[in-house]
Amino acid sequence: MNTTQTNAPSAGRSRWAMYLLAAGLTLLMLLVRVIIGRHFESPTLILFTIPIILSAYWGGLGPGLLATLISVLGAAYFLLAPLYNFNVLSTTNRVQEVVLLLTGILISGICEMFHSEHARVEILLVGHKRDEAQKARLAAIVESSDDAIIGKNLDGSVTSWNAGAEKIFGYTAEEMIGQPILRLIPPERLHEEAEILASVRRGESIRHFDTVRLRKDGSRIDISVTTSAIKDAAGKIIGASKVARDITERVQMAIAARAGEERFQTMANSMLQLAWIARADGFIFWYNERWYEYTGTTPAQMEGWGWQSVHDPRMLPLVIDHWKKAIEAGKPFEMEFPLRRADGQFRTFLTRSQPLKDSEGRVVQWFGTNTDVETLKQAEAAIQRLNAELEQRVVERTAQLELANKELEAFSYSVSHDLRAPLRAVNGFAGIVLEQFGTQIPADAQRYLERIRNGGKQMGMLIDDLLAFSQMSRQTMSRQTVDMDGLVKNVLDGLILECPDRAIEIRAGLLPVCQGDQALIRQVWANWISNAFKYTRGREPAVIEIGCVSGDGPDVYFVRDNGTGFDMKYAHKLFGVFQRLHRAEEFEGTGVGLAIVQRVVQRHGGRVWAEAEEGRGAIFRFTLAK
Repeated sequence: MNTTQTNAPSAGRSRWAMYLLAAGLTLLMLLVRVIIGRHFESPTLILFTIPIILSAYWGGLGPGLLATLISVLGAAYFLLAPLYNFNVLSTTNRVQEVVLLLTGILISGICEMFHSEHARVEILLVGHKRDEAQKARLAAIVESSDDAIIGKNLDGSVTSWNAGAEKIFGYTAEEMIGQPILRLIPPERLHEEAEILASVRRGESIRHFDTVRLRKDGSRIDISVTTSAIKDAAGKIIGASKVARDITERVQMAIAARAGEERFQTMANSMLQLAWIARADGFIFWYNERWYEYTGTTPAQMEGWGWQSVHDPRMLPLVIDHWKKAIEAGKPFEMEFPLRRADGQFRTFLTRSQPLKDSEGRVVQWFGTNTDVETLKQAEAAIQRLNAELEQRVVERTAQLELANKELEAFSYSVSHDLRAPLRAVNGFAGIVLEQFGTQIPADAQRYLERIRNGGKQMGMLIDDLLAFSQMSRQTMSRQTVDMDGLVKNVLDGLILECPDRAIEIRAGLLPVCQGDQALIRQVWANWISNAFKYTRGREPAVIEIGCVSGDGPDVYFVRDNGTGFDMKYAHKLFGVFQRLHRAEEFEGTGVGLAIVQRVVQRHGGRVWAEAEEGRGAIFRFTLAK
């Protein structure tokens, strides 16, 4: 606080204003004294004490002395003979002038002393108020603190107890003040209080001492205690202040963290991989047990950058370069390189390291693993060798297949030309004999010749079917959208014209379109529908159902009839070449048609199957890949 300012009347005014006020009051008194001077027999100067007193009272020493000086000089010049001259002739007047001067100095000094004392008292009052306010603030802080703030004397008795202490320990201030602090301490920790009080008596502070205390309900609570000595005005230690903070949550988190670390250590040590943790700068400070087992090293040898000793010296510079770049960029590290085993052998490892970052995106740690890929590398090399061998075998088999195809083409040509020529001759000459000499030869001979002609026709059909079957695998497929309804209608129209006298009931549903070779798929429908016509001879009426079942999988097309059927124990022979389930005398055929159907469906990525019952008909189904 500025000592020149008080709560006296001069407080709040500037020092210059006080000087101007002193000069003005004194000049005003001088003017009054000059005006009324004729009423005084002698130049009495006592009236000048009035502006001196007022100036000194209002402004202190400086303004009082200024008023005194102006009064003395003004009186000497305007009031004391000779007038208008500062010389004073009369001894009495000189005495008055000296008395006025001394009186002004005395008054100014007394007022200055008054001002100084008033300022000192004001300072003391302000300091006292400040101390009181500080105490009030401290008391409010103590009461509003969530921490327990406790005062106790040197024998351990409680002298103060705030709301935080009541909240943490459960005791009210009335229950604890005057009571020993020992009621908060578990029996096994009583020695702690004696040690704390001994430290307090030595003037020592105890900071952040983690311990356990008892609550009113008998439960235990983890707290952190800070204890300091309390001294009186003379500096003598008279007690202690204790601040206790509830750290239960922190302790539980620490326990959980330790448990988590133990679980991590257990998990990491049970890994087949080598694992490690590094600081943000790449300094590795932890390895799992698998690392030490593989490398045959110790923690002291591996700490920091010791891992370089188990690397292949030829690869080490490249590894270090990649690792440093990953650290600088804060990005994952991945690289394959060899590591030396305890027996000195090197094996290839795939190393990956991920940066662990804080909430602000800064790398705080690196977690890395080394996975042994030597066996995988050897397997890859073996696979590459096998692939090379397989490619060679494919080339050889392709050449063999091309040769077989050429031989098959030659066989097909032979069947188509070399077998057909004598067959046509046999059929032709048998026909000529019947036509020209039929009336001249016996009836048995005519039957034999007829059988020769029928056998020739059957043989021609067989040759046609064999050629069609052999060409099926080599025929190029032309995929397009196939109108199944149109194909079936075309097949039915031709077959119905060949059987004008039969009673046949056709039940044809709508068939979805498909993708495939239209000519090949027509062979499927033609074979199955013609078989249905053939094996329903003798049924009145013959019922043939054609349809499709659609679902989540591929569409299933089918042909169902009420014909002779077959025994399901022979179903596995249905789609083989030359396999027939009925005698040729009953139903004509070569035994190749269903084999052709199966080959067509397989080339379209589908499958074919049949179900039947003797005398109750059959159903043939097929699918095509979507």
